[in-house]
Amino acid sequence: MSLSKPDRARPPSPTVPPSPAVPRSAAPPPYPDGWFAVASSAELRPGRVLTRRLMGEDVVVYRTRSGRLRAVRPFCPHLGAHLGHGGRVRDEELVCPFHHFAFGPEGECVRTGYGTPPPRARLSAVASREVAGLVFVWWHARGEPPSWEVAAPPAAEGFGPVRCLVRTLVAHPQDFMENVIDTGHFTPIHRLGVRMVEEPRFDGPRMTSAYRLARVGGKKNVLFSSAPVMRATVQGLGVFIAETTVPTIGMEMRAWFCVVPLDPVRIEMRLAVAVRFAGVRHRGTARALAALAPGPLAWFSTFETARDLPIWAHNTYLEHPRLAQGDGPITKYRRWARQFYSDWPGGARPARRPA
Repeated sequence: MSLSKPDRARPPSPTVPPSPAVPRSAAPPPYPDGWFAVASSAELRPGRVLTRRLMGEDVVVYRTRSGRLRAVRPFCPHLGAHLGHGGRVRDEELVCPFHHFAFGPEGECVRTGYGTPPPRARLSAVASREVAGLVFVWWHARGEPPSWEVAAPPAAEGFGPVRCLVRTLVAHPQDFMENVIDTGHFTPIHRLGVRMVEEPRFDGPRMTSAYRLARVGGKKNVLFSSAPVMRATVQGLGVFIAETTVPTIGMEMRAWFCVVPLDPVRIEMRLAVAVRFAGVRHRGTARALAALAPGPLAWFSTFETARDLPIWAHNTYLEHPRLAQGDGPITKYRRWARQFYSDWPGGARPARRPA
């Protein structure tokens, strides 16, 4: 079973900054269906229980002592205690903090805290996956099961440890993913010249394209001196993978930009960066560089993303934009994106942002 109807009576998690006020005249923006990253594998070691905000409600993710990943809706079916606030893992079971009812890895109640026969009760499971060091959960507005899977790039030797950063943004997932093919904004906002070397290809839940990048104005730097190529893969409206090759220094970078809607106006961006230096002959040097580089590169990526934030925070969605040559294939992207909005006949219609 997947997450569906938000519990609107429960306030946001105290760990999440308060949401900006939404104008009364604005309809709530739709939540897209799909896979959304709520944690990194490193955050969820065996025995750990985490609460994450997703589409205006909480989801509890945990790992059993043997390493099995599980995600459930947060409330105990006994008397409604929140399993993410005081719940604990005991071997393969999740134990409620209130009356110590225990639930097995398939969600069934296996014992009470009193030693009496357990009731016929089950936790409400949420589909979850672990891909490339990230933990994903499935959300569908109509409660339907997963219809596709998140695919990772082919495994390759030499990539160093992953560096993860998390940021909360005022934006909608559609804004974030549309940035990938909105080539017209790269020069005025990011001072990048972009030439599309592979036109966007739309294949089911995936969109792929490739670009050659060049710095426009300002100081030149080693990253852009050889016009690196970035291959982009978007999966649903929650996952964007950027694979960039920088020939000058023999570096390859994989960056996962994963976004999850926290509420109608905010998303959480989880960025995971790993690199390898296949062009460096000395293996020890290559390993050292692969371990050191992800931190600065992750910071640089979030710095560039921050340039878009003032626009996302105040824009509105236009169903019939007046596009011009040089904008990129925005219309094709929006037609593709409509498949992820099962609860909005006619497609996606994100609401106006708060002023």
